[in-house]
Amino acid sequence: MTKVVSLRTDFCRTVKTRLRFKHFRHLFVERHAGALAVLLVLCPAVSCMSLASVGIGNQHAHLLNAIAGSFLMAGFVPLFLWARFSFGYFVGFSFYGMITGFIWITYFSGLKYDYVQARLSAIASLLMFLLPVLFITTPLKRRIALSPQTMNRLLILMLGLAAVVLAWNGRYGIAFVGIHEAEELRATFIRPAALNYITGFVIGALLPFAFAYFAAQRRYYLSAISIVLILSFYPALLNKTVLLAAFWLPFLFFMFQVFEPKRAAIFSLLLPTAFCLGLYTAAPNDGPIRFFANYVFGYANVRMLAIPSIAMNYYSDFFASNPPTYFCQINLVRSLVDCPYVSQLGPIFADRYHVGNLNASLFATEGIASVGLPLAPISALLSGLILSVGNSVSARLPPPLIAASAGLVMQALLNVPLSVALLSNGLLVLLLLWYITPDILNEEA
Repeated sequence: MTKVVSLRTDFCRTVKTRLRFKHFRHLFVERHAGALAVLLVLCPAVSCMSLASVGIGNQHAHLLNAIAGSFLMAGFVPLFLWARFSFGYFVGFSFYGMITGFIWITYFSGLKYDYVQARLSAIASLLMFLLPVLFITTPLKRRIALSPQTMNRLLILMLGLAAVVLAWNGRYGIAFVGIHEAEELRATFIRPAALNYITGFVIGALLPFAFAYFAAQRRYYLSAISIVLILSFYPALLNKTVLLAAFWLPFLFFMFQVFEPKRAAIFSLLLPTAFCLGLYTAAPNDGPIRFFANYVFGYANVRMLAIPSIAMNYYSDFFASNPPTYFCQINLVRSLVDCPYVSQLGPIFADRYHVGNLNASLFATEGIASVGLPLAPISALLSGLILSVGNSVSARLPPPLIAASAGLVMQALLNVPLSVALLSNGLLVLLLLWYITPDILNEEA
């Protein structure tokens, strides 16, 4: 009897301690909203400083105007303070940084288009996008509910499927080369279109989800297998994204385990980009440290942050004097209507601007390219409504699972159209996986 009373006492103390911790955390978040606001301003500021470091924004003649124009983006901070964390919060914050970078670029661009109209259209598009993607978070009622045991078996089968897809890709060529050689060889490995779609599902959704799910269950050996499988695709695909995944996905999971979700979303972008910017600025002019600094800065600050903003600059210039695509960059639409452009936009931009096969986010492709600057906010609103489905199907899940499983999809959304992210980069499959995930993970969290 004494032992039972002791157990009850210990249990009550534990519950009280947890309730006090939750109350303290609530007060901390509410009372330190100012600190969160500072972080929300600081992250896009690092993006602008990164642009200035590579020569976009170091002209003193326009510097004050650029700072003032970019500072106006702080008007979006209250939206992020009011919204609760969701998949849309993670994506919306990334686009907030991208649009801020674009506003900065317009003050130094040598291209000829209406910069004022482009800025206003971008700001309005971001607002229309954020309203649904931040605030439509009602959980979707599920009609299919898997048991934890069934989900575990399904994920084991996914790992087996990934191994089969890896072997299938290997039939069309593999090369153990460095990153620079990979860019030259990548186009020589021609694969069937069906295999490209399946590979996109596996790398963009299945393996990141398996990693996050097993990590949430503390089955770290299975989560490690997921990462190893993603890395194993590099010799066949010669794609830097699979190399990034080995660091990016565990980093995201760790950040969302340590920090409150909204702060984790900010820190996950702010910490690596601020570190890489500082290293790039302070590194000596030559030697291994300079090589490493150039590489990490080129990927984290330029590829992840600057390139999506730069793409909007080129799209704004091109479609200022050319007809819009009316969504014919989507293969299904192209097959039904006459398209103003014979080929996809990537080769056209590569020939005109000499920047490679440039793809761009939904703000540039479904917005500027498809309907033009005046109607781009409407396109952004529809895109936000589509992505808000991710909020509804993942509302029951713990934030580390959401962030880590969406890590590669989020990067895809910054660099490819929404239609491509849905069908070729695994976003649609990821939404389905979130929908069928059992609730036990949230109870454990």
